[in-house]
Amino acid sequence: MTTLVWCQRELRLQHHLGLQMALKQPDLVIFSYFHDPKLTIGGTESANSLWLAKSLQALQTDIQNLGGAIWIHEGDFAEQFTQLLKTHNITEVIYSFQPGEPFVTQQNLALQICQTHQVKLTPLYSEFLIEPSRFSNQQGKPYLVFTPFYKALMQRQDQCHTLDAAIPDLKATAQIPVPESAKHLPQSLQALLQKPWAQKLLAHWDISEAAAWQQADSFLANSVQNYDTDRDFPAIDASSRLSPYLQFGQISVSGLFTECQARIANGSLKAEAVQPWMRQLVWKEFARHLLCWFPHAETQPFQAKYNAMDWADADENTQAWQLSQTGIPIIDAGMRELWATGTMHNRLRMLVASLLTKNLHQHWLLGKNWFDFTLFDADPANNVMGWQWVAGCGVDAAPYYRLFNPVTQSVKFDAEGLYIRRWVPELKNLSNKAIHAPWEHTQECQMKGIILGKTYPKPIVNLAESRQDHLARVQSLKTPIC
Repeated sequence: MTTLVWCQRELRLQHHLGLQMALKQPDLVIFSYFHDPKLTIGGTESANSLWLAKSLQALQTDIQNLGGAIWIHEGDFAEQFTQLLKTHNITEVIYSFQPGEPFVTQQNLALQICQTHQVKLTPLYSEFLIEPSRFSNQQGKPYLVFTPFYKALMQRQDQCHTLDAAIPDLKATAQIPVPESAKHLPQSLQALLQKPWAQKLLAHWDISEAAAWQQADSFLANSVQNYDTDRDFPAIDASSRLSPYLQFGQISVSGLFTECQARIANGSLKAEAVQPWMRQLVWKEFARHLLCWFPHAETQPFQAKYNAMDWADADENTQAWQLSQTGIPIIDAGMRELWATGTMHNRLRMLVASLLTKNLHQHWLLGKNWFDFTLFDADPANNVMGWQWVAGCGVDAAPYYRLFNPVTQSVKFDAEGLYIRRWVPELKNLSNKAIHAPWEHTQECQMKGIILGKTYPKPIVNLAESRQDHLARVQSLKTPIC
């Protein structure tokens, strides 16, 4: 008998429950990844696909160094999956459930194929702290507000998954010779790695399971104590920089929780210092639970009344937003950081989302899709929750009347303009006062050789007028939002 361990977004060897379970059995084991170019996040040339290529490459090297093997298939998922089951008489498929697309489509196909061929399909929930079906409020319903979710989860930490960090003996995964077609990184991913823009993005990152844990160790040892006070300031970048590794399962939330608790227990980490950051990990868990319970929210507003929202069509303002040419320095800085590095500071994510949905009146899906294309850490659940939260149509969303004023936010969180000067160097000679809103300081701009509309764009939107327009649009919905 042969067991297939089907890997989706668990591109690691430590804390890998599926591998551990399969390798405890006497069966032969095949460890496989299926790459279907039609089922990707953001498309075949997205930042997400680039990280996938590099992380698969690293995983293959790691497992081969330990005497194991991974089969990497490219092509139509249903065809490749069916062929593998039939050719090697697979009796059981073990996989870790993932919410959101393209994973739901693949998982549904796998279920249908396994039922047709009478193969046992075993879903695991090891990528969650606690299985969504086992975690609900006192009424037996899913939590719709984060704070009660967080409090309940922290009270039930003893019920959360605790994964074994030990890497099992992987030699059993190499007992069946890997076919030539599955020995190498898919050609489409190899080609992606060679593109000049891809190499520029990759220069900012070390992409592997070992690098993920090195980053986690450095953050927990040196930076986490300053996270709560510094996290909102983009020039400081107090973030852990672990989100892409989490998205691809090179490190897990469960593994990080376990590590934090171990360090608290041995006295090397104070609970009060790490708690604000652990709370952010629970936000990721909250988003994943929500998408499990409400899969329609991936394309539709959670609050159905927003189906009647009068969103503007994509236009030149959409393109200006994408290309960091809005004429609003803090916004352009954030979008340039995204384009250059594949990531963006979290506060900037909120600011650029607010501008697009509430000032430019663009549909939140336009922003979500752009993030899918450009972000390394474009996680379906996080991305959907973040965009719907800012747009005001999601669960536990920001009130419709709350718009982030980018100038006010810029002054508050980048007072000296250090972040702006890094990413918008054409404005670097402006004073700390003028750099946040150069259109209000035209005389200084002229003195510094900055010609608005030529060397730097004029603002594409009037912030005050567009705010009033947004409020009117929401208030015109048939069902009041309040």
